[in-house]
Amino acid sequence: MQGFLTTAPFTILSLPLLGTIFIALVGPRVHRSVSAVIGNLSILGAFVLTAMLAWTVWHLPPDAQVVTVKYPPAWAAHPVFWAHIPPLTISFEMRIDALALLWMLIITGVGFLIHLYSVGYMADSHGYRTFFAYMNLFVFMMLLLVMAGNFLWLLVGWGGVGLASYLLIGFDAQRTAAVLAARKALIMNVIGDVGIMVAIFLMYAHFGSLSYKEVFGNVSAANTNALDWIGIWLLLGAVAKSAQLPLQTWLPDAMEGPTPVSALIHAATMVTAGVYLIARAHPIYDHAPFAAMTVAVIGCATAFFAATVGTVQYDIKRVLAYSTMSQIGYMILAVGVGAYAAGTFHFITHAFFKALLFMAAGIVIHNLDGEQDVRKMGGLAKRMPLAFWTFLIGTLAISGIPPFAGFFSKDAIFDQLLTHGHPVLWAFAVATALLTAYYMFRLLFLTFLSGDYRGTREPHAASSTSMAVPTSILAVLSVIGGWLVLPGHDAISAKLEPVFAGALPEMGGINAMVTGIAIAAALVGIAVAWALYGRASQARTKLRTVLSPLRALLLNAYYFDTIYHWLFEVPALTVASDVARYVEPDGVGGFTSGVAGATTKIGDVMRSWETGYLRRYGLTMVIGMVLVLAFYLYLVHGAAAVGMK
Repeated sequence: MQGFLTTAPFTILSLPLLGTIFIALVGPRVHRSVSAVIGNLSILGAFVLTAMLAWTVWHLPPDAQVVTVKYPPAWAAHPVFWAHIPPLTISFEMRIDALALLWMLIITGVGFLIHLYSVGYMADSHGYRTFFAYMNLFVFMMLLLVMAGNFLWLLVGWGGVGLASYLLIGFDAQRTAAVLAARKALIMNVIGDVGIMVAIFLMYAHFGSLSYKEVFGNVSAANTNALDWIGIWLLLGAVAKSAQLPLQTWLPDAMEGPTPVSALIHAATMVTAGVYLIARAHPIYDHAPFAAMTVAVIGCATAFFAATVGTVQYDIKRVLAYSTMSQIGYMILAVGVGAYAAGTFHFITHAFFKALLFMAAGIVIHNLDGEQDVRKMGGLAKRMPLAFWTFLIGTLAISGIPPFAGFFSKDAIFDQLLTHGHPVLWAFAVATALLTAYYMFRLLFLTFLSGDYRGTREPHAASSTSMAVPTSILAVLSVIGGWLVLPGHDAISAKLEPVFAGALPEMGGINAMVTGIAIAAALVGIAVAWALYGRASQARTKLRTVLSPLRALLLNAYYFDTIYHWLFEVPALTVASDVARYVEPDGVGGFTSGVAGATTKIGDVMRSWETGYLRRYGLTMVIGMVLVLAFYLYLVHGAAAVGMK
């Protein structure tokens, strides 16, 4: 068993990387389908091994369920696998526990389903091989992030995930919008990278180590103010990666990437990295109340903010993007108040129903030859029954309707908010639930049920098996995924207790008041959506007129992009323009021109001395020898004179 615990994590991490390398080197020499097969099998193999590893770890005694292994043992002295900056030595190590395993299972399990879905969705793409290489690279980096045993390797995975997402969002490099979206995502993520780097510097200054074991084992002796600062800088990284206020503007634009990319990066994996970071660093936040409360407030504000913006969007993927931002806000809120199990549980259910929603939306987009505007859809339920029924399941799940998966995880968050004494945050969370049900059913009605088909492109009716099968599997998981936590049987909290070194509040119990209010809020949202979009409605036109200023505010996402443009882009471009106009020609250009001119004149003087007369050369040598001798005597006698004094 010990051998398996040592080798399995390294194999899990290696499989996606080997898939990337194989596709990059061998892919161009074989049929394009081979790249898809290798890409899928590598992720499937990683999932199977992860499931076996999870089963093994969870059958160990509770005090042995946190496994730290350094890799590779035989090469531990090689500088590739460690960083040595005296007196700091950082080895390549992994920490395998329930928190990491839950993320690994989702990354590889849902990741495999999205890979399989991509076989059909990307079939007509000219960059078919490249796409699967990028997807495998992303999974490798995401696994490195969650399996790392210290903050340095977490940062390596963190930056690698940002790079891979940049490549995937901008995959269609012929489209300017995709390239700009990829660049925007990269810049926002790098801001978060800087935050984690600063936190790492502070950790080393206070703990002399970057290992989870050393840092977390000494937080109780650290100054609360220092821990608050570390927590705030870590939060900056989480905010950027998880698209939370105020660094959220990249996520809606990232919908320019292919739909499988949206499902993998912006539903199941990358955007939840911030949740993982805060849950992983829980000992810091447990001793840093200001930082923890800041986390909770930002999560709550983002959830409500994104839900309001989602109510007026017409791009089917942008609605899902804002719903992702909002649901991640729920997770950030939960871990911020210390409800780590509830936040993790919502991460799991969200991976199921949000990946499902993106896949179902992808079927619609694929069958409409790329159309994403729901105003040009409608009446598609009969034409695309698979997409409709799976989208309906995902919509019910995200809206928190029992017995679908999202109901259980949202109910756990609502209950924990009141248990931890945060009624204001709970009220905003419930209001967000109402808005979520409204805009998701608005999207469902406009796309599938509202009137006849309004588009100009004749929709295709069929979907490939590689798209239908993973979508159907996720639909089933979106129905039963919440049953991991039932009254008296809370599998999530029980598994996480060794990670958080103590009993966690059990989920699964039903608080009649909390549950009733949450369900009522969702039903009100559905009813309003039906009244305005489920049938012909005069009220919709009147409301649009009355609320036009608010609608304009929401359509422009509270003008964050405009504010950032004038606050950062315009000043930067102005300074750059002035430098190019004034400093560059006379400053930099003048300096280089002056150096070049002086060099030319010195060359002219030296050239004039080169006459070809031997007498002049001999005289030059004599003068040079005299000068060298004089300099030597001066040094010797000067030093002697100083010594005598």
